[in-house]
Amino acid sequence: MQKIIMNKPPEGNVEKTTNFATLGDDNNGLFSSIFKNITKNEYFSAGVGIISVGALVTVVNRFNSYLYTAIKKNMFTSLEITINDRSYYWVMEYIVKKGIISRHLSLKTELKNDKNIKNVVFSFIPSVGHHLLIYDNTFIFVERSREKNLISDGFLNSTSSNTSGRSVPFENIRLSTFIWSKHIFKKILTNAQMYIDKKEEGKTLLYKTFGHEWRPFGTPKNKRPINSVILPEKLDEYIINDIQTFLNSSTWYIDKGIPYRRCYLLHGPPGCGKSSFIFALAGYFDFNICTININDIYLTDDRFIHLLATIPPRTILILEDIDFIFVHNNTNNENKNKHSNTSSTNSLTSSISTYSTLTNNNIKTLGVSYSGLLNALDGIVATEERIIFMTTNNIDKLPSTLIRPGRVDLKVLIPYANVYQYNKMFLRFFPNEEKLANEFATIFKDFNLSMAEIQSFFLFSKHDPHKTIQNAKEWVQMYAKKDV
Repeated sequence: MQKIIMNKPPEGNVEKTTNFATLGDDNNGLFSSIFKNITKNEYFSAGVGIISVGALVTVVNRFNSYLYTAIKKNMFTSLEITINDRSYYWVMEYIVKKGIISRHLSLKTELKNDKNIKNVVFSFIPSVGHHLLIYDNTFIFVERSREKNLISDGFLNSTSSNTSGRSVPFENIRLSTFIWSKHIFKKILTNAQMYIDKKEEGKTLLYKTFGHEWRPFGTPKNKRPINSVILPEKLDEYIINDIQTFLNSSTWYIDKGIPYRRCYLLHGPPGCGKSSFIFALAGYFDFNICTININDIYLTDDRFIHLLATIPPRTILILEDIDFIFVHNNTNNENKNKHSNTSSTNSLTSSISTYSTLTNNNIKTLGVSYSGLLNALDGIVATEERIIFMTTNNIDKLPSTLIRPGRVDLKVLIPYANVYQYNKMFLRFFPNEEKLANEFATIFKDFNLSMAEIQSFFLFSKHDPHKTIQNAKEWVQMYAKKDV
């Protein structure tokens, strides 16, 4: 038999191995004992369960949030419209009209006068929150939000008269849809504008200044027919043709290097139809009207230039009574004598003679400075694509530098009424009464009357032409007695 000879390790090594093995067994037993004792503790088991569930929910929520963000970023596109933008309420009214899916709406109320009858118009718009709109078979998610910050009401609505400068919460509306349907936004905006234009059809909108911006003032007014303002024969046709030529000549102005703008000065006695004709022109060309008080003492040059640079499109700017902006050096002395016994006629005569002495070196103005006015009209900072009408009852009060060619392109005198205007006015109220119209015109042929004075005769006999003739004759007799 063969003997198996085994090499015995040194005694020292055996002892060390035994110690490590024993230490390992002791540790395993200790950890095993501790784990068993802990797992048997019901409080610890409940805590681990809660922590595990909480951790799982957190992971799931973060994953969902990441997934939603990734999908929204790569598959959705959005359009944000703030309350400062004109189209804010246009879009909201339009999407409600198209049938937004929402159980929560806000109410917008407007009061309108129609033939002396107050009509209340209710407009429903989406309230704050999330809504759904199906537009041309496309899903559009609508979110309207409102912040605590307050801003000036600004352009709340082009058809609204509630622009009193009050503060309102800042709002915005966000439209979201799939990225391959982003063209739908332009279609919504275009159709919303057409919807509002249709509501304002046949209306002229008046803008006034609030701070550094133009805002709609009052309710839109019915367009005034151009034939309702009777000027001397063919004068209205001449002005209309001039404006039409200007509107059709933008390319010519650009090619010739001439600023594309037009300025008219209508002058003549008060009540002869200057402002009325401008309003009728706005309706004829489907323009709106901007008016500004340049006598405002708080109107600075920079603000005036900024306002002229930001005039809304397709508007006529009116500077009424432009002569009242000028103040002579002796204004203080004139104010001291304001309560004297001097008659109003003499005061007016004195005022005219005072203004006639104005030169470019001593011109003083209220509000905007004279140099600021000139720069805004045709200086380097003057804007283009605009039509300005200035009016005055006394053209002699205006400095020659203001009304020179280049600043004023066309000066038009609108005088007292003549026989042609008397006749046309009568036929406008009583058509087919040619004989009575000629008689009416003959009665006033020797008088200098404004069209406003002539029109007053028809207000007391709206349906009786013979009564109008009688009233005219009685007035002439009374006037003759006063002269005697």
